[in-house]
Amino acid sequence: MIIKSLSLRNFRNIASADFIFHPKVNIFTGNNAQGKTNLCEAVSICLGKSFRSPKLSEITPFGADDNTETVIEMIFSFDNLDKENRILYTQKNGNFKLTFNDIEMKSAEKLYGALRYVSFIPEDLYIVKGNPEKRRDYLDYVSNMINRVHNSKIYEYNKALKQKNNLLMKLEGYNADAASAMLESWNDTLSKLGVNVMCGRLKYFAFLKEYAKEYYSLLNQNNEILDVKYESSIMEDNPYTIEDVNLMYETYLKRLRETAERELRMKYTVAGVHRDDILFSINDMPSKDFASQGQIRSIAISLKLAEAKMIYERSDDYPIMILDDILSELDAYRRGFIINHIDKLQTFITSCNISDIDNISDGKVWKVEKGTFEVQ
Repeated sequence: MIIKSLSLRNFRNIASADFIFHPKVNIFTGNNAQGKTNLCEAVSICLGKSFRSPKLSEITPFGADDNTETVIEMIFSFDNLDKENRILYTQKNGNFKLTFNDIEMKSAEKLYGALRYVSFIPEDLYIVKGNPEKRRDYLDYVSNMINRVHNSKIYEYNKALKQKNNLLMKLEGYNADAASAMLESWNDTLSKLGVNVMCGRLKYFAFLKEYAKEYYSLLNQNNEILDVKYESSIMEDNPYTIEDVNLMYETYLKRLRETAERELRMKYTVAGVHRDDILFSINDMPSKDFASQGQIRSIAISLKLAEAKMIYERSDDYPIMILDDILSELDAYRRGFIINHIDKLQTFITSCNISDIDNISDGKVWKVEKGTFEVQ
């Protein structure tokens, strides 16, 4: 898809701005806290989900009165099609309204996964060095971007998990036989739902893994080898494939039964897809413990390039790329590599230093200062 234009009114520190975008590279340069990331966030909201904050009430300018209305209007077309589409997002007094070609949507996230984008923000470094929840969330995000039913699988699993954990907290009120029967029933339910979630993740993890390894190898000049592994708290070292769902279900249920005593002591479910992780290693050394800042950034960038490639190959539609401060701390070789691998995508890049992007010959540049944008 190609975003042709964007209009903003009362969005964070941007009082009013109108943009006609370049079909390839769009660069926003200026000092920190001037509005570069705000503009990119507005783009992501129109595509279904803010990459920055789940609290959309925060996008209203600080100190605005109750009559202040935030407006985002986007005009875009799909690849090779002349038909223009319009997304209009408005928010006032904490209430939002979103229309797609004048059809009102119940939720902005209805477009999430239908209109695809890949974003890099500095916080994405925590995919590599942060806690396991960050990595699970990222894999679920990618899976849902390709297959929009994945979020519903996560929702059903989490709902059942919460109910089982509530039961574990209140077992004293039941006799032993009744408690055992109820826990066995929840274990069966969690095993079925957990297998669905795991299969949804692993279906796309294999592609993400291989593409990330490929990009990392090209991105560095030190012959380093990246390895990415899905670590299952259920399957552990047991060999399995997602085609054999019966084996996965039986192993899942067996594992929950094996951890029953520990669950009774801890009062929560100790094994399951909610405890899984993704492990990164460089030359067989765990990245979380031993990777340098440059290596961690290179892994995160490789994941994002892999994500874009996977989306295109699975949907035949190029995603929008939003790259917020991606080029800082990178040498000229890595900056050039990234730029050369986004040439087929419409891309929005923020940078404090215009020299970071001196290899881009075809694009449009804005100077950003205090929420205003001036074409250079």
